[in-house]
Amino acid sequence: MERVIRFFIENAKMNYVLFLLICFLGVTSYLKTPQEIFPTFELDKISISGGYSGASIDILDKIAVREIEDELKSIEGVSDLVSTINPGSFSILVELTKDVNKYDTASKIKDIIDSVKQNFPEDMSDPRVSVVSLGKSLVDISISTKTKNLSELIDFAKDLKSKILGVNDVSEVQIYGDSDMYYNIRVDEKKIESFGLKKSSVFNAISTISYIFPVGKIEGSGKHYYLSTYNGKKTAEAMANTILRVDGKQIYLRDIAVVEKRYEDASTLSSIDAESSLTLSVKQRENSNAINAVNQINKLIEEIKKKNPEIHFIIHNDNSQRIKDRLNVVVSNILFGLILIMVLLVLLINTRMAFIVGIGIPTSFILAAIYFYMFGYTINMVSLIGVLVALGIVVDDAIVVSENIQQKIEEGMEPKEAALKGATEMFKPVFMASATTLFTFIPLLMISGTMGEFIKLIPIAVSALIVASLIESFIFLPIHAAHTLNKKAKVLSWQRANRIYSIIIHKLIEYKKSFLFLFVV
Repeated sequence: MERVIRFFIENAKMNYVLFLLICFLGVTSYLKTPQEIFPTFELDKISISGGYSGASIDILDKIAVREIEDELKSIEGVSDLVSTINPGSFSILVELTKDVNKYDTASKIKDIIDSVKQNFPEDMSDPRVSVVSLGKSLVDISISTKTKNLSELIDFAKDLKSKILGVNDVSEVQIYGDSDMYYNIRVDEKKIESFGLKKSSVFNAISTISYIFPVGKIEGSGKHYYLSTYNGKKTAEAMANTILRVDGKQIYLRDIAVVEKRYEDASTLSSIDAESSLTLSVKQRENSNAINAVNQINKLIEEIKKKNPEIHFIIHNDNSQRIKDRLNVVVSNILFGLILIMVLLVLLINTRMAFIVGIGIPTSFILAAIYFYMFGYTINMVSLIGVLVALGIVVDDAIVVSENIQQKIEEGMEPKEAALKGATEMFKPVFMASATTLFTFIPLLMISGTMGEFIKLIPIAVSALIVASLIESFIFLPIHAAHTLNKKAKVLSWQRANRIYSIIIHKLIEYKKSFLFLFVV
């Protein structure tokens, strides 16, 4: 280690260039590192979701869910299955045992789905398999208007959704309060009879108008049909003018029925200020920067507002603001602690040493920021707690090394030689102290499950800062100390404090039995 320290002391220009380069990379890494309140992590769970439009709960259970569950029981590592079935859709949550590779298990589940889906109805959508992760809500955007009807507002919301999905770091946008468009076809039985047509033939002909989506539902006595028209006519008038071929005859739909456009009852509701509205719930991507994403969304909405002044926008549940507020609290605490440390160093040691230690603390943070960016970690409440824990350790390393260098200078050594000697002498004790701290935090990485995923950033942050502190204390600090410390920069005298301590320790040794008794009590 002495050779390494000597190399960086003798090559001072290279040392400073490397120092500036690392500072630049560190600041850049910090700005690019995503910021969030809590980390996003994947759970030891796999989700299977699927659906069959119009199917009841019992039908879905019989044709799909039970068969999938029976096959899943044969997979090694599955501890529990939780199935939820709703009309038209279902989901199965597969909980895994510890130390099971969830991606390999997900691949096995996909193979099972491929094999059993052959028994499903042909028009049933394929179930989706995905590893469960804790999603992050980003922001909600509510829109309302007094000049547009519901159809126009829904079209506007869908267009806005497409634009928001084009923003970086946005993974999903869900619209609440909207509903699918349908056409209400009121069939006149007497007109059917007057044309000499069979009712069943007429109904079959109507059902072919939308050939991708089947008839949604039949109400009453079979006279009301609700058809999806995503692949068919787009207006009620156009649908009414559709030619039907029934029993060798051609008639217009308007000849036997009245067509009206309507919206299905919304499955979700949204209201703002007690008025109906549409709300777009925006979610962010994993390891994305929420603050940058919301800034881009705000710019987009400002541009849209200028073109659509009749639309009223309300942005709420903005998690980026919460992130900024909470991170600012933690960061301000770190800065406040740094200021207090600097003031204490000035009062208890001297200004020059306080300056050297003051440089060392942000340098360690910068090195840790590079590590976080390179390995894909985020800046959040948990990782910043690790920074707070490691703050005192970082300061201790810099103080011990720089104070020993100051002593060597006071003994008459040249600054460079004192930097080499002082840093070399302190390497072993500082390294051992850092290593024991690292070994103390490593067991936290062995905690499994949700709790382990949540708190693992604390030992990672602490370890990154401890290693960064060692690099700063024995690579950059010696040359800074050699160029800053001198004999005139005397440290604060501790002789009086030492005398008081000596008196106390002698008394404790003299009355050791009494002291041990009080200590036990």
